[in-house]
Amino acid sequence: DVAGEFLEFVEDAELVIHNAPFDVGSLDAELARLPAIGRSMSGEWRVLDTLALARQLHPGQRNSLDALCRRDGVDNSGRD
Repeated sequence: DVAGEFLEFVEDAELVIHNAPFDVGSLDAELARLPAIGRSMSGEWRVLDTLALARQLHPGQRNSLDALCRRDGVDNSGRD
């Protein structure tokens, strides 16, 4: 019901996603179920994968969102 609105919302945006291959794959799978949309996330949007970036900056360390928040002093106590 909201695929068109979502694609319009992210048009011309760079998406910042932690573990981007997982989320982009999930979005592509959903969009594939809507042949009338005729689009996919893969290759159409600029994506910054913050997990890949964190692994480059902190090799061998935990790089989950919680670990990054602890390491960088970000309060995530309101996160659901």
